[in-house]
Amino acid sequence: MRYKLQLILIIAAAFFAAFSLSAADELLIRSRSGDIASQLQLATEYFYGKNRRKNLPLSLYWFRKAAAANSPHAQYNLALFLHNGIGTQANPAAAFHFYGLAMNQGISKAAVRYAEMLFSGVEEGSYYELVLPAVKSDPERALDILRKCVKSGETDALLPLARYLFADAASHGAELRKMLEQYCSNTADPDPEALVIYAACLRSGLGGFIPDPPAGAAILRKAAEKKHPEAIAQLAEMMFNGFGMPADRKQALKLYDEARKLGSSRAMTDIAGLKQMGIYMPHDPVGAFELLKSAGEKNYPPALKKLGDCYADGIGTEKNHAKALEFYQLAAEKGSNQAAFLLGCCFRDGQMTPKNYSAAFSYFHKAALAGHPGAMREAGKALLEGRGVVRDYAAGMEFIRTAARAGDREAAEYLR
Repeated sequence: MRYKLQLILIIAAAFFAAFSLSAADELLIRSRSGDIASQLQLATEYFYGKNRRKNLPLSLYWFRKAAAANSPHAQYNLALFLHNGIGTQANPAAAFHFYGLAMNQGISKAAVRYAEMLFSGVEEGSYYELVLPAVKSDPERALDILRKCVKSGETDALLPLARYLFADAASHGAELRKMLEQYCSNTADPDPEALVIYAACLRSGLGGFIPDPPAGAAILRKAAEKKHPEAIAQLAEMMFNGFGMPADRKQALKLYDEARKLGSSRAMTDIAGLKQMGIYMPHDPVGAFELLKSAGEKNYPPALKKLGDCYADGIGTEKNHAKALEFYQLAAEKGSNQAAFLLGCCFRDGQMTPKNYSAAFSYFHKAALAGHPGAMREAGKALLEGRGVVRDYAAGMEFIRTAARAGDREAAEYLR
C-alpha cells in the first residue's frame, strides 16, 4: 500500500512538472513569435526565477526584444539593467537613452531616473547599432522634469527633487520648504529622509523664514523613531550643544552611539572629534582615526577632511603629507569647502607641497563660490594682485566685500 502511494505521488509530481514545462514552453513560443506581453512575462520569470531557473542575461535579452518593439515597460526595465550592470556590463549612455524612450511614453519612474542622470550629464557610448552622443549636464531641465513628476503624484520623484533643491538651497529654499511642508503634513507615513531635510529647513530658516530649531528637533525625532541614522545623529548633535532643546550630553552620547551602530558617518565623525580631544569620553586618537576611516570610506566630506588633518599632524597615525593632501583633495571633490580652503592655503604657502599660485586660486575660488568667507577673501586678494590668475580689480573687490559682509574680520580689515 505504501509503495502504491509513493508511486501515485511520483506520477502526480511528474504530471504537474510536465504541465508546468508545457506552459513554460508555450510562453517561450509566444515570445519567439513576437508577442510583447509574453516577452515581458518571460523576462520577469527569468529575473525572479519563477517557473524557470533564474537567468539574468536571458531576462535582459527578452526585455531588449520587447523594448525593440517599443514597449515602454520593457524600455524602462532594460534601462535599469544597463544602468546597474544587471546581466551585462553597465552602460550609462544606453541606460539614459532607454530611460528617455520610456519617459516619452509616460513612464514616470523612468523620467525620475532620466532626470537624475541629466544632472551630471552622460558620456558618449554605444549599444549594438546605436551610436549615443554625449549629453551635457542640464540641472534646470532635470529639476523641471522632477517637478512635473512630483506634481503628477510620482512618489519616487520627491526625494531626488528635495536633495537637489537642498543642494542649492540659497536659490530654491522657499520652494523646497513649501514642498516638504505639504508632503509631511499630508502623508501618513513620510519618508524619514524627507523629514531630515525638512528639519534642516526649519532649523536654518530656509526660504526666508525665521529659524525654528525646536520645530526642527521635533521633526528629527519623528525620523529618529524610524531608526534613520542621520536623524539620530543630528538629534544627538542638537542635544549635545543645547540647540533647539536643553543640553543633555549624557543622552546625546547614547544617541551618537546608536547612530554610529546604524552606520551614520556624521556620528562616527563627531564621536572621533570627542575622542581626539578627550572630552566626555577617554582620549583615544587611534580609536578616533579608525572611526574617521570608517566614515571616510563612505565619502563623508567632513571625515575625509579630518583624515587629512590626522595625516598632516600625525594624530592617531604617522605623519604623511602626501596622504594629507590626498584626503584634502578627496574632501574638496566631495564638497568640503573647508578642505578646499586648506588646499588653497597649502598651495599658496608651499605647505606640504611646492607653491602653486594657480592651484591655490583654483581651490580658493571653488570654496568662495560655495560661500566660504575666508576663501572669498583669499580669492579676492589673488584677483587684486594677479596671483595665479589674471588681475581683475572689480571681481577681487566684490569677493572681499562679500567676505566682510559675511563676518570675515581679515576681509573687513583689508578693506579698511
